Amino acid sequence: MTWTVQEIEQTFLNGKISAFGLAPELVVACFERTERLLGRDWITSQQSGKGLMVTIPVIDMGLRLPALDGVADAESLLNNLRKRDQNADAELTALHLFRSAHPTSPVELYPEADGRVADFRIRVENAPWTTVEVTQPEASAEKQRLQKILARFTDALSNLKNQCVLEIVFNREPTEDEIQVLCNRLPEFCVLEGPQQAKLVDDIGFLFLNQSPVNQLIENVIPGKKNIPMTGVVMFVGGGPDGGPHHQVVVRIPFTDDRAEDILRDEAKQVPKDDQGLVMIDVSHANGSFESWASVFQRRFQPNMHTRVSGVCLFEGGMRPLERGYEWLVKTQLLTNPYAKCKLSEWVNTAITQAGAKYAQLGKDVSST
Repeated sequence: MTWTVQEIEQTFLNGKISAFGLAPELVVACFERTERLLGRDWITSQQSGKGLMVTIPVIDMGLRLPALDGVADAESLLNNLRKRDQNADAELTALHLFRSAHPTSPVELYPEADGRVADFRIRVENAPWTTVEVTQPEASAEKQRLQKILARFTDALSNLKNQCVLEIVFNREPTEDEIQVLCNRLPEFCVLEGPQQAKLVDDIGFLFLNQSPVNQLIENVIPGKKNIPMTGVVMFVGGGPDGGPHHQVVVRIPFTDDRAEDILRDEAKQVPKDDQGLVMIDVSHANGSFESWASVFQRRFQPNMHTRVSGVCLFEGGMRPLERGYEWLVKTQLLTNPYAKCKLSEWVNTAITQAGAKYAQLGKDVSST
């Protein structure tokens, strides 16, 4: 099927395609590529309504699927993507990370490594193969519980009439009574004009209103909380100028997660003992992990531990709102193991660094919540 800008705007976006910082023809190509490789049903199943949140997943997928061009046995990964397997989605992002810099690099999916099967291996020209194991930790039970609490605040603000940007930053988890009181009072706070800030009683946290333009996510940092991992949710409500958000609400709360050591131990078993082995962790569902997990992994790199792991790459990719519209960005952090039997090839280091360079450049205007 041939897609058109008009059909995407009317059927999916309910707004102008200019809301994205992408050329209209590229957006159309993403829809066509996704339908060709994953099927029409995969696209239409995204439609729980209209707006940015049902359009973005199709574009997101269409931008990454070229990473499978020319890859043998790509159908195995495509089948898992059709089933919406989250690990398969993480594998595609990892492949995209490398092949966006090296489109013709040889890739082997699901190679055997010391009697186990890894996710893929890749190399450039005559460099040694790098075996890659990818995982995407699901939201822990604790985070899922917190997400339900946070969603109540976004629901309470779903009918705002004025355009605004609200961020709620908690110092601690609020009680049931505190949640109810805040839900009742937030709509009144959000009608105030201009930048506003308020401290909540009993050290619950802070409210920040209109501290950044609509279409940007800038995290406000509370003194003493800079390096504390936070989990959060964000809601964009359409209806604004040029098809952009009418208002957006961000809610963040302290979140800790001790799964990092378990993940490293389990994933390390999948890479070979005597070749380059890279563990890649998609932390999209584990917000704050860039700050908290890096130190955990670095402590676990020791002369007699995890020496088969050449490095760990934390990453997350997706469409992010920027001043000029939504664009696909990937955030990366590479931690190399000084005690590894095999060091990573320089091209691997460069590819990961370059993939995250644009995110780093725009870091003041982009945040993952």
